[in-house]
Amino acid sequence: MIRLEDFPHPQRRALEMVREVAAEKSCRPYLVGGPVRDLLLGRHDVIDVDVTLEDDSSVFARALAKHTGGRVRSFPQFLTYKVTAEGLPEIDVATARREKYRQPGALPSVEPGRLKDDLLRRDFAINAIAVDVLSGEFHDPANGVHDIEAKQIRVLHDQSFVDDPTRVFRALRLGARLGFTLESHTAELLRDAVAHGAMGTVSKERLWRELFLAMDEADAPNVLAALASAGALDVLFHHRGEDLPMMKAIADADPQLDKYVLYLGALLHGNASPVDLEGSGFSQKRARNVMQVANEVPRFIDALSEAATERRRFRLLKSATPEMLAVIAASAPEQREHVARYRAYREFKLPLRGNDLDVELGPHVAKALERTREAVFTGEVSADEARAFAREMALKYLSRQ
Repeated sequence: MIRLEDFPHPQRRALEMVREVAAEKSCRPYLVGGPVRDLLLGRHDVIDVDVTLEDDSSVFARALAKHTGGRVRSFPQFLTYKVTAEGLPEIDVATARREKYRQPGALPSVEPGRLKDDLLRRDFAINAIAVDVLSGEFHDPANGVHDIEAKQIRVLHDQSFVDDPTRVFRALRLGARLGFTLESHTAELLRDAVAHGAMGTVSKERLWRELFLAMDEADAPNVLAALASAGALDVLFHHRGEDLPMMKAIADADPQLDKYVLYLGALLHGNASPVDLEGSGFSQKRARNVMQVANEVPRFIDALSEAATERRRFRLLKSATPEMLAVIAASAPEQREHVARYRAYREFKLPLRGNDLDVELGPHVAKALERTREAVFTGEVSADEARAFAREMALKYLSRQ
């Protein structure tokens, strides 16, 4: 039995309002899918609020929005609604539906159905459980509670991975997140679907979205390794997959770094090409950052090892992205001090402006100021000598124009 008291506070308040509106409108909402699974597993920190109704979902969603002082957005092609209100988590409201896949890999067409239809169209038995919000009655037509107790992931029919190959990603994500294994027949169906080209029936854009979700997982290295081992990534790129745990450690240590660039740099290690990122939605700059991490770490480390001066090291590291700097420091412990020194240099400010130099303004002045900043930081000249040095450099560069 799941009780309202089992929910964390924001979700508990949302369910209270769902109950109030259901009683007022004589509706019967069911909590469905992942929220039920997570509650049964005692995962109270990750509860979504997803409710399904067999009838009157539109009336219910609008009444709920009014009751909470929020707003409702409708997605008629999927028979779903999203209610948002201040101080509450998002509440997803759906019409119970059945679906048909007109061809493998295509998005399904949906039509209204009954609760059992809705549960049995889902991806895995552990996600095919519903609880009546008013009475607390369980509905478990696929025996998903048993699978939760057995810590296994099981599809609901043999064509599941063929109809929607993105379920391959979801199966391996859920397995890693929950510590579950694939039920033996499900594992066989997954292998067969991938081997017979199922992943090629899905648009690259949809596959990339699933891959990014895998990179968002707490145990992303193991999820990505499992996807690579299953062959699920082959349709996107020829992965090599080195140093995934190191990339996670880097991303965890500095959340400002682009974890997608780091993970892709590992997956594409050694011979990455912009073609590998087709469908990812990456900008040219972001794609170049992936290429750098994937292809150029050994070259950078070798060049840094051969650099005789700090100035030379700075010039090498100037072209390194923040992600690249972090990977160099993690990959080559002997270079960590140099990377830290360069990072400090990047933050160093020189208290000089172009107008301070009494020189005709132009690009030569900016170049002179940057050269002076480097010289002061490295100790080549003192702070007291900075203005004279900068002026001398500016006149020198101007004479070369």
